[in-house]
Amino acid sequence: MKISEITPEIVRDYCGINDNDSDEIIEKVLMPAAKKFITGYTGLSEIEISQHDDLTTAFMVLINDMYTQRDYTLNINKQVNPCVRTILSLYSVNYL
Repeated sequence: MKISEITPEIVRDYCGINDNDSDEIIEKVLMPAAKKFITGYTGLSEIEISQHDDLTTAFMVLINDMYTQRDYTLNINKQVNPCVRTILSLYSVNYL
């Protein structure tokens, strides 16, 4: 299955989300953010990432992490969430 074929319903099933109330968040926030994360991290376009079935797993894992880990810091030792840190580092221009 390709990233372009993933629907909010598939995401809900994968993440174990039992309500339809999250569909808008999944579709309008999490799915685009996960795509942007993958394109920013890999340097591939959205068309190119959809050509690699194995990136679908990373896409789903990222969405699940973004849905379940909604804090900037993790409770363990107050470390910055690795997903958030990576997204921010993709756009960092302050190298100090």
